[in-house]
Amino acid sequence: MTGAFFDVVGTIYTGAFWSDISQRLRQQKQNRFWVWAYLGWHMAGWPLNLAGLLSDKRWYEAWARDMAWLLRGFTEEEAQQLFDWVCEERVTPYLRSDIMEILRDHQSKGHVVALVSGSPQRLLDTLASRLEIEHTIGTPLEIEDGRYTGKTAGTLTMNEGKVAGLERFAMNNGFDIDWQESFAYGDSRSDIALLEMVGRPVAVYPDKVLKARALERGWDIIGEREPRT
Repeated sequence: MTGAFFDVVGTIYTGAFWSDISQRLRQQKQNRFWVWAYLGWHMAGWPLNLAGLLSDKRWYEAWARDMAWLLRGFTEEEAQQLFDWVCEERVTPYLRSDIMEILRDHQSKGHVVALVSGSPQRLLDTLASRLEIEHTIGTPLEIEDGRYTGKTAGTLTMNEGKVAGLERFAMNNGFDIDWQESFAYGDSRSDIALLEMVGRPVAVYPDKVLKARALERGWDIIGEREPRT
């Protein structure tokens, strides 16, 4: 059984969920304390990251894990409305058409296609439903008494967490995946562990760290990331 596993942010679309969600909440004047706490706390780590005092892994994982703060106190219905908005207004217009064409080709060949991302599981499920993608592997968020607590409820699906999540996914679904014949697509250093898991890794519009690894290993590369201005 051949799999094709796609990162989401930066890979199949050009935006970032944390930015989309925080922007929407500011516009709607919702959860303003937690929005500014999230942005302020994590931007404060930027100089430390640049100085080498905070590793890329810890910094990027913190951005993904603490995105749960943005939903703190939301009911499941309120969060779903937000997820619907993000998918319709932010993701769908900015999908990478070349990568989506590749994804559809994998589907046409009967491959097991899944989105693998550190993003909230229910947000991924919402996106997958719209894009007619059957499987998702994301980060579950904690819900108590029908409201989001602002915490994750399981393993963060980034770096080695993507590998662990994918292995659980295969086991739980009874899929006998031929990893050497399978494909993975990612755009950043946090996707390297996922790409190393398969025999056919593809770096998609890669950041400089992933691009260097891809060139070193002879991996396929699609696209060039535009330099920041």
